[in-house]
Amino acid sequence: MPPTVPSASSLPGGSGHLSLVGLPGAGKTTLGRQLAAHFNRPFLDLDAAIEARTGRSVREIFAAEGETHFRALEATVLREALRHPGPPLVLATGGGTPCFHNNMALLNDAGPTLWLDVPVDVLAARLPPSEVAKRPLVAAAGGAEAWLRETLARRMMFYTQARLRCGAACTLPAVVAQLAGAGFALPGTLPPAS
Repeated sequence: MPPTVPSASSLPGGSGHLSLVGLPGAGKTTLGRQLAAHFNRPFLDLDAAIEARTGRSVREIFAAEGETHFRALEATVLREALRHPGPPLVLATGGGTPCFHNNMALLNDAGPTLWLDVPVDVLAARLPPSEVAKRPLVAAAGGAEAWLRETLARRMMFYTQARLRCGAACTLPAVVAQLAGAGFALPGTLPPAS
């Protein structure tokens, strides 16, 4: 098992890494980029980091080596990202990341976690056929909405471990306000809570 990551209290910036979790299409990458810009933090999309490391798409890794291999690789890249020596990250995880290799506990130990709990019908509408083809587990199921419902039922026990939850309106202002209410801020990025 790879080494664990430092606790949020020992990470630079005090608040630790901010990790976004949720089903495919929930907006983790889009919102993650916005939050990183807002808080002046580096952004990391975990799937993109895996692709950069391997020179292959997530879909190609799944097809060639299977989910078990991909999840082990994902856990390794996640641990490396959480241990990086720079400023705390805003991290967009893959949809299944929290569900394997004790990853959700590691994410919670590394800083605030936010579950983007977007309704399944909204997610299905966000995943047109061209997008479904990029997501190996969704493509293999043959249909987005049914797969999303089944997957949410299996992953709910992990997603609900996130420290914060955002329902349907996961806009930047709403999430920033929720994070501020939970005490997440870097010096100079948000006014003090009143």
